[in-house]
Amino acid sequence: MLQPGDIFIYKNYEFEDGSHRDKWFVVLNPTDNSSDPEKPCIVLKTTSRPERYKGCTKGCNKQLRCFFTPVAWQTCFKLDTYIQLPQIIEFSADTLFKESLARKIEFQQPPLTSDCLGQLKTCLAGFKDDIAPLHWALIYKIKPK
Repeated sequence: MLQPGDIFIYKNYEFEDGSHRDKWFVVLNPTDNSSDPEKPCIVLKTTSRPERYKGCTKGCNKQLRCFFTPVAWQTCFKLDTYIQLPQIIEFSADTLFKESLARKIEFQQPPLTSDCLGQLKTCLAGFKDDIAPLHWALIYKIKPK
């Protein structure tokens, strides 16, 4: 079962432009393929490339559409990492399970700290108009209208 704040690497992930490379993701909602296989796992992409994020400070950087986690703050990343907002990606629990068995997905330890995850979710809430109602409900544990 995945929990909010868990981190995984999807090896050879296929991007929208058809290119492939390893990609790190942060989980935003609890996911368990045995209790509810239809409920998707909602994640955010990360990057360690600072080119687009000049002037970032630790935590929420709404104007740059990212959440910055320096290594000194979050030991789950080996490099200073930018969590990209608000582009949410959805994986089925079944896909995550199958890809982890095939060793295409590698789960990382430790997860984000609860303090960092709370700040990330508060930052992401500033993009409510950009987030699908189903995703919002899963992330913030509310019933969709």
